[in-house]
Amino acid sequence: MWNWHKRKQADEPPTIRQAMIGELHISSGTILLADPMYIESPVRIQGVPPGRYSVWGMIVRYPEGGERLARIGVRLRPGVAQARRPLGLIPVDSATVVAVDERAYQAGWREVGPARVGCLCSPAHNEQVARLIGRKFGLKSHEVNVLRSEFDEPISAEMEERIIAYLQTFPFYAEHTLFYFHVETNDTFHLVQESINDRLWGEVVLDAGSGHNLLVVSSGFGDGSYSVEGLYDSDELRCVEIEFIGPAQDKLLQAFPLLRY
Repeated sequence: MWNWHKRKQADEPPTIRQAMIGELHISSGTILLADPMYIESPVRIQGVPPGRYSVWGMIVRYPEGGERLARIGVRLRPGVAQARRPLGLIPVDSATVVAVDERAYQAGWREVGPARVGCLCSPAHNEQVARLIGRKFGLKSHEVNVLRSEFDEPISAEMEERIIAYLQTFPFYAEHTLFYFHVETNDTFHLVQESINDRLWGEVVLDAGSGHNLLVVSSGFGDGSYSVEGLYDSDELRCVEIEFIGPAQDKLLQAFPLLRY
């Protein structure tokens, strides 16, 4: 296996390109940057004039075919920056980072969404669990993909409790019942994850009327802690950057060559 990876490594260096990956609508004067799992503890960028700001990404493409975001930047004002200053640190456990206006977050972020989708997400057990629940409660399900099945009808909170209690009567499913069945409500975190499925970045509109949105990006090689830096001209903030792949992260390629694919 190791020899196979060595044979597949290309001699060409990676290519780097800059691309605009979206716009961020700011009305509150404050940008929040965070892992969407920990959105309540963000890095806060204050004093941003209301407006729409372009978000740019530095994209690394490896000769083996893989692409990753090395850096993103929110451009706040024109001009050339003369200095960098640290603004905070983002701990990441979901391999994603979101940028959102504070007012949009307060008004539009939903911990519980409007849906009640019963999900089976343990591929080796989906069919068996669906049969058990179907026979007991008369519910029908369908396969979404090889990893996931869903029940056809919405699952009420009362039905959810009954299904979980039933599965817990089986020793195999009792300890980690939520691995085999759970209800998704299309909360904002779920929408964020859906928007970036198989992509490097995505967008979620929090309010169609105002156009308030959030941008989500894939954090380079995944989980870790990433520094937020401000680019300044004198005391005026010109740009905010997050570097995902620097010299320290590039060392991962030596131990994990599959990251280049």
